Amino acid sequence: MKTLLRIDSSLRLKNSYSRNAGDHFVQAWKERNPHGSISIREVGTCHVPHLEQEVLEKFYTAGDTSDRLKLSDQLIAELFGCDEILITVPMYNFGIPSSLKAYFDLVLRTGKTFRYDEDEAIGLLKNKKTYILSVMGNFKADIPNLVEMHLQQILNFIGIREIYYYSLDGTDDKEYIKQQLNHQKELFTNILNK
Repeated sequence: MKTLLRIDSSLRLKNSYSRNAGDHFVQAWKERNPHGSISIREVGTCHVPHLEQEVLEKFYTAGDTSDRLKLSDQLIAELFGCDEILITVPMYNFGIPSSLKAYFDLVLRTGKTFRYDEDEAIGLLKNKKTYILSVMGNFKADIPNLVEMHLQQILNFIGIREIYYYSLDGTDDKEYIKQQLNHQKELFTNILNK
């Protein structure tokens, strides 16, 4: 039985293209995995606290089980406990939402999600498929998707290499976006068949 961890990062609960895309993706995933289970980590509206010096210092204290590390340990356990990950993410001010950055600041921990072998970082999260559904208002044109680039670098660092992307760009143009939304189910089915 497969498990999917869905991470939502939009500030909007209503009229959110990334959440809407996530809902459609989950429907397609459930069709493919009727006995699978889905857990949700909400970082858009239930903010993960930003990393503080005291917590960062505890990252490097072997065997520390203080309450300050409890959330970090919980987030890491969720990642290890799933088979696949779905990240729904809008672009805010040319990057990922600060709440999603705070999430990853608590997840990237030496000895937990990566380790160093001499001078090389080795990611410890292996064999996890990840799907990134990114949304931005303007058309992509010739600019790189900074959200996808940022997340790919983070995920690769912790050992996740199998990443699939769905970019919903041009949400400012209602006619264009309507056409894109009509093709979502087909696109998600194709992504899930890889």
